[in-house]
Amino acid sequence: MTTTRTRNIKTLDIICENNMIPKDSNYAYLNKKKSFKRWDLVPRYLAIENHFGENDYGWSLFRKLRLHQSREFGDGTSQSVYDQTTRTNFEKLIDSIKISYNRDFPIVVSEKKLRINKGWLRFACCLYFGIDEIPCKLDTLNPNPKYSKSWMIEEVGYTKKEMELILEGHTRIFNKLEKTILNEKA
Repeated sequence: MTTTRTRNIKTLDIICENNMIPKDSNYAYLNKKKSFKRWDLVPRYLAIENHFGENDYGWSLFRKLRLHQSREFGDGTSQSVYDQTTRTNFEKLIDSIKISYNRDFPIVVSEKKLRINKGWLRFACCLYFGIDEIPCKLDTLNPNPKYSKSWMIEEVGYTKKEMELILEGHTRIFNKLEKTILNEKA
């Protein structure tokens, strides 16, 4: 059950609880555990970079992820053609969060572990824009999905080249955050 009250949670706390910091980073010791299980975050972030002209492949990687996840979480019917409204809505979200994060749309996190249950697109935007506190609602559900690198290859179907772009993107996210959010702990 999700609480009705919205509270701000430090982005760094969510990052650390979800083990997002690369193992070779000077800040890896902040991770609460060892393995990062949400590699599906990175294509979302890369789509934001692509939106701003920083790469030319982010939307393609995002599209592949969304097509797969529409089959995985849908009502049993599979989406074979990418629905362009998904990208259009994400672009509107990106442009909106660039101006200001709307507290009417908080991220839903598990109460004890701060795992994100809903709001991965918004969270990717917060990372991109270096937003240090995020409006969140707490949820008693505590799912533990495993979107590992092997899941990205075996289930989503990313190629070796695409995985290299995703791994580089993961490193780039945190190189950028070392100057802002991660620097708070230095």
